[in-house]
Amino acid sequence: MRILTSFRKYRLIWLLPTLLVAGLFCYLGFWQLDRAAQKTAILDQIEAAASLPLDSVNADTPMYSMVSGSARYLAQSLLLDNQLQAGRQGVHVLTPILLQNRQLLLVNRGWLPLPADRSSLPEVATPAQPVSVNGRLAPLPGVGMRLGRQPALQLTDWPELITYVDTALLTSGYRTALQQPQLQLLPFILKLDAQADHGYAGRDWQLLNFGPNKHLAYAGQWFTLAAAVFATYLILTLRAVRRSETKA
Repeated sequence: MRILTSFRKYRLIWLLPTLLVAGLFCYLGFWQLDRAAQKTAILDQIEAAASLPLDSVNADTPMYSMVSGSARYLAQSLLLDNQLQAGRQGVHVLTPILLQNRQLLLVNRGWLPLPADRSSLPEVATPAQPVSVNGRLAPLPGVGMRLGRQPALQLTDWPELITYVDTALLTSGYRTALQQPQLQLLPFILKLDAQADHGYAGRDWQLLNFGPNKHLAYAGQWFTLAAAVFATYLILTLRAVRRSETKA
């Protein structure tokens, strides 16, 4: 009875922090399981993606579809800042093409370096004639951490440097630049095929940084840590109780 009383005393002292830490680890484990499920769903989408003609693309086209067709690039390219290639700082070249029904699709044509002192922007060569455009639709680039608001497009000197893709802001800018008030920027981007001769470096596109198995491994680690925390609590509590009983 005395041992049970001592156990309850020590249990109350350490139970709450133990539950908080173990609960946090369990939460992270379930979060990783959710990320694994999301990655699995993306892989299923990629596997089931259809091949479609470019002129059929619209806002309802399934993500990750393979598309191909002839199109003419517009001159108003964007340079997406803070893109690394082999450890070098640079930009991704996003060049728009105008589809039917006044819909604008950004094409990621690859990577170009920036000068170390960032004193000038790289030149972007845009073919004047229609070209064969092949690639896969993918989500617009994530914004990461926004350090301030994205400035409005200057609309005077192209290409323009942007730090992230703000759909509403770019739609407004392109409507003004192209004098088409009904223009709508599509909610995805076309990643240009690596074989195209009108693209730049770094077009070995990775749609996922890593697959669901790594998330499952991380989840297992978090659940193991949660179990270890609770087991440590039990062991240390029992030891403390025994020392207390020995002294008594």
